Amino acid sequence: MTHIAVTKETIWRATGTYSPKLASKSSLVEEARLFLTTYAQSGDIAEASKVLIDTILPQRSRETRATIVGILRTRLVRWKPPSWVLDDLVTFACDANPDTLRLALLLHTARQDRLLYDFVQQVIVPRWYSGMYKVIRSDVQGFLDKAQEEHSEVLGWSYTTRQRLSNSVLTVLRDCRLLKGEANKHIGAPYVPMQVAHHLIHLLIAEGVAEENMAQHPDWQLWLWDEEQVRKAIAMVTTQERMAWRTA
Repeated sequence: MTHIAVTKETIWRATGTYSPKLASKSSLVEEARLFLTTYAQSGDIAEASKVLIDTILPQRSRETRATIVGILRTRLVRWKPPSWVLDDLVTFACDANPDTLRLALLLHTARQDRLLYDFVQQVIVPRWYSGMYKVIRSDVQGFLDKAQEEHSEVLGWSYTTRQRLSNSVLTVLRDCRLLKGEANKHIGAPYVPMQVAHHLIHLLIAEGVAEENMAQHPDWQLWLWDEEQVRKAIAMVTTQERMAWRTA
């Protein structure tokens, strides 16, 4: 499998306290697509951010546009990813299949938002394997109630913040294809394009995950993948890379 150097400056995933920032804006899938395609034109994050705020984003308020760009930067670039990560995301943004970017955004949004990541791991994944597929807003509230034991910061959040956050969590998971339905949402395993699985393999390698531990890593469960699915993906990617090396 391809060797990818670990980048010390990169903050691979959010740690520490929970943040209610997801309550202000949810998935921002189309805004992320615009951000990435605009970045591709200049290769400069600051320039792409300015262009998005000044001319491209459709929201009326400049303050709203700036807030959206700030959130996108947190999810996609503020963690200082290696250049190949952004190159992959740009490719996904230009893919004819819109779900390619959506599944990659689910991965990156969750890795940079510990609350969302934990909700998937502690609520969505167990329900999927127990055959309980319905998910409602009170499930997020119940998760937050339990989280207060370890995350005292949740105690300081207002009722309104918690309600908005509950809506946003479910909206993100629906827009990124982990949930299905509008008013009534239920869990559904998404189809993950192989190039996005390949992307996660490279992320985990760069993060320092040993090859022998790759199939058990919880990141795969963000897509509801089991260990057998992961091993098949790893084998396919390894075969593709060997073939590419032989023909290079």
